Amino acid sequence: MKKSTKTTASKKSAAAPSSGMDAKSHTDLFAKAMKKFGSRDYEAALELFEQASSGPQITVNESARMYCVICKQRLGQGQPELKTAEDLYNFAVAMINQKRYTEAAGHLQKALQMSEGAHIRYALALANGLEGDMPGAVSHLQKAIQLDPRTRSLARNDSDFKPLLGDPAIRTLVAGGPAAN
Repeated sequence: MKKSTKTTASKKSAAAPSSGMDAKSHTDLFAKAMKKFGSRDYEAALELFEQASSGPQITVNESARMYCVICKQRLGQGQPELKTAEDLYNFAVAMINQKRYTEAAGHLQKALQMSEGAHIRYALALANGLEGDMPGAVSHLQKAIQLDPRTRSLARNDSDFKPLLGDPAIRTLVAGGPAAN
């Protein structure tokens, strides 16, 4: 009986943050999840990351989803099953964070074969650019912006993307210049 009450309470708390969470509480929730992750409490971290994956800040949502994949992998003690484009995307983002850009790009290419998405193109632009393939980065960023113009603002404000802004073509795309058309 207690177990089902706990499960119901967990489901309610998982749904609550998406409705009315402000940016500060979203960031605080993610920080709390990171502490659990750092202490290797992957089950608790997974629950918090799942809650943090649907708040008002896009970059926090993406990071939280990526850490969900990592927590699930560590809880399962094996290679995660990457069946969907989102699975491949989240796994690739984890690889980017580990500076494994070539592997990340491979998973992102597979994700693109399953689903065209601005977030997948954006991550592929990041992986390509960080591994030194600037023409590939420009191409994928341009397509990501065409799919979702908000990607331009994301690239402008994403600290991970800052190293790519040294490239004139990337700068032009992010600034909204003619190369983005």
